[in-house]
Amino acid sequence: MTISTEVKTIRLTRAVLAGVAAFIAFWASAGAIGLAGGGADLGAAVEARLPLHSPVLAAVLLGLLVAVPMAATAAAVIRNDHRAAAMAVCSGALLVGWVAVQPIIIGQFFWLQPVFGLLGLTVAGLGLSLNAHRGR
Repeated sequence: MTISTEVKTIRLTRAVLAGVAAFIAFWASAGAIGLAGGGADLGAAVEARLPLHSPVLAAVLLGLLVAVPMAATAAAVIRNDHRAAAMAVCSGALLVGWVAVQPIIIGQFFWLQPVFGLLGLTVAGLGLSLNAHRGR
């Protein structure tokens, strides 16, 4: 691979990673705000299964475990921070973990869970790809 081709590949990887991480951060933040503010009604059956039966706690956890790490990843990629690749792997893994545990806790399956699971895997994979390019 020529140097110019590799540079283009890295730039494309960074652009896609920043965009996907920002997209996830936005929607996780929107979900957290909706849960905390009561705009996202989960229904009595789901709320009864939440830790402490609290949608506010679920909102805080969604923000801390998904929205904040994804926003930090997007910002790190945009700033060309040397930690961006590791942050992407970690934030992607956190999202995959969230999506894996969520149906167990709430007792329901939604089509968005596998979609966001794949997005989490994408973020982690792009982070691994950036890390591989950085080592060259």
